[in-house]
Formats: sequence, C-alpha cells, structure tokens
Amino acid sequence: MANWKGHVVGGIALGAGYAAVMTMVPVERFAEMAGLLHDWQALAAVMVISVLFALFPDVDTNSKGQDIFFGFALAVNVALIWSGNIQAAAYLGLIAMLPVVGKHRGWTHSKLAMLLVPLPILVVPYLYNDNILPISVVYYGAAVTGYFSHLLFDGLIFKWFRIRTRIFAD
Repeated sequence: MANWKGHVVGGIALGAGYAAVMTMVPVERFAEMAGLLHDWQALAAVMVISVLFALFPDVDTNSKGQDIFFGFALAVNVALIWSGNIQAAAYLGLIAMLPVVGKHRGWTHSKLAMLLVPLPILVVPYLYNDNILPISVVYYGAAVTGYFSHLLFDGLIFKWFRIRTRIFAD
C-alpha cells in the first residue's frame, strides 16, 4: 500500500492523463464550454483536485496526507468566506469532515465512495447555475480520477496491483 507520497504521485500521473484526455474530448464544444482548450488555470485546477482526492481517503488518520488535504481545504475555505461565498465554504467544510465519521480503510476506501464523495462537485454548482455544468463535469471527473488512483495504489481496484516500493515508503 502506498503512503502519501505514492498517492500524490498517483494523483499527478492519473490526473495528468485525465487532463490530456479532457483537452482532446471529441466534443470540442464541451471542452470549449468547460474552458479547457486555452485555460491553464482550469487544467491546474484539474491537477489539484486530482491530487487532493488521491489523498482524501486517508485523511481519517493522522498523516502527512491529512496535513496537506486539510491545509489546502482551510486555505480555500478562508478564501471562500473572504469572497462572501459562505454556502460554498459550508459545503467544503462538511465534505472535508466526512472521513472522520468512520474508521480507517472503512467506507472511504470503497468504490462506491469514489463515485459518491465527489458528487457535490457536480450537483451543488448545477443547483445554483446550470451554465457551469461543463466545468463541473470536468472537475467531478478529476476528483473521481484522483480517488481511483488512491484505491488502485492500495490494491483495492485490482487485488494483484498494489504499489509497494522504497520510493513511496516513509
């Protein structure tokens, strides 16, 4: 099983692959609406989301991954509050607290959680402004990709595939 370094590498690798695929989606209008064709910030957001969700399943334990995830969540939450987006800050706070509800390698390490936990990225913006649905779909995909990388590196997608190397050891 990979540690936080392995999950960061996995999130970067799979996130970069996902970003590359999304810039070449056959429906060019979708990519254009999502702002992926010429917007480096949207691509950077895809990478950040992928890495954060690669760390998300392990934030229920005291770890470096937890420090990174909650540090970033705190910075984003402060920025949301500062800009007056109180509802978005509340949603982020609620989602960030979810892993501590269960035990380690419990519900957060399931394939169903991989699809359901990032769902607010897709649903909440749509409830308020359906014009941002394309970018929400892209960000949801990035979150699922990062989450998938975590489960893959822990050997929970394919039992025969588990990352155990010195590079990723603490």
